[in-house]
Amino acid sequence: MEETEVKTRFRTVMMTSLMLATGAAQAFAQGIAPAVPAEKEKDQKRVLEVGKWYPLLESGLNLTQSAYSENWKGGDTGSISWSAYINATAERQISPSLNWLNTMHLKYGQTRDQNVNPDGSRSWGRSEPSTDQVDVEALFRLTRGWAVDPYFSARFETLFQDVSDPFGRKIWFNPMTFKESAGVARKFIDMENHQLLGRFGVTAREMQRSFFIATTGDETTSQSSWDSGTELVIDYMRVFNPQLTYTTRFSAYKPFHWSKTDVFDALSPDSLDAAGLDRNIADYTTSSDIDWQNTISAKVTKVIAVQLYVEFLYDQYDNTIVPVVDDSGSLTNPEVVNFAVRKKGQYKQTLGIGLVWTFGS
Repeated sequence: MEETEVKTRFRTVMMTSLMLATGAAQAFAQGIAPAVPAEKEKDQKRVLEVGKWYPLLESGLNLTQSAYSENWKGGDTGSISWSAYINATAERQISPSLNWLNTMHLKYGQTRDQNVNPDGSRSWGRSEPSTDQVDVEALFRLTRGWAVDPYFSARFETLFQDVSDPFGRKIWFNPMTFKESAGVARKFIDMENHQLLGRFGVTAREMQRSFFIATTGDETTSQSSWDSGTELVIDYMRVFNPQLTYTTRFSAYKPFHWSKTDVFDALSPDSLDAAGLDRNIADYTTSSDIDWQNTISAKVTKVIAVQLYVEFLYDQYDNTIVPVVDDSGSLTNPEVVNFAVRKKGQYKQTLGIGLVWTFGS
């Protein structure tokens, strides 16, 4: 990928994060100091002061390492694994009737394994990403004391590095998904250490994904698509004590229309069979997507914590991947399209212990 394109993608990510960064900067400028919340005898209802920022930032670093000499006969191989994360929120009650909540989740980690060569010598393989996430969202709620709160949200999702290329090449900040939602929300629980927010609305997504043009070289091309539908999001947080916290987000998205469905509809059954695709693949693009993320964080000391992350994901077709058809009506990227098909649910789990730093309220 050209250096200018990398810079363009980086600027896009930074611009998307601007709302959160601005809010956090203003909040910390007010003199917010690192703090560990004191244990309370009884959970209290949250009262947000109008015009004041309520920031919270947690960052952590986990590292695991092992190595063996070349004459080690146990059959073990060494490995180096590291991961870093930043979870941040910045909330402000702009006025008695308008609440602004920003959230940011950044995660990146790599694993490098030691290989045993045929002659018995050992060498280190290349580093492979083990975790990767960029997720930034701004949520505005109209808090007028009604049964439900009208809301509008804007969300941006991408990866630091896309390593799906079978030839080992990487693309920075790819794919990119922009999501805008509007609907109604309700704060079912609003305590200092116990919160439950549910929202339901209509959603539009704009997606852009880059691909390498050939099997060699770094030249890429981009494809764009969009879809629209309805979305249900449930956010839950519980602080059991100053050392143990549980957060979860459940989201279900049902697209009604995808801008590239007609490409699949134009393919003949024989063309789909030749590409190794199901004849009803067009229906996959509008099936419901489910994403359930769970995080349990337990502090051993003020700076050492254990974090368990579990995610369940169901997405029959990755709508960021667009089928390409030539003049003869044949699919030119069947391998890529097959990569986008995920008939079964997916599961991801990471467990780490390492250093953690918490700032804010």
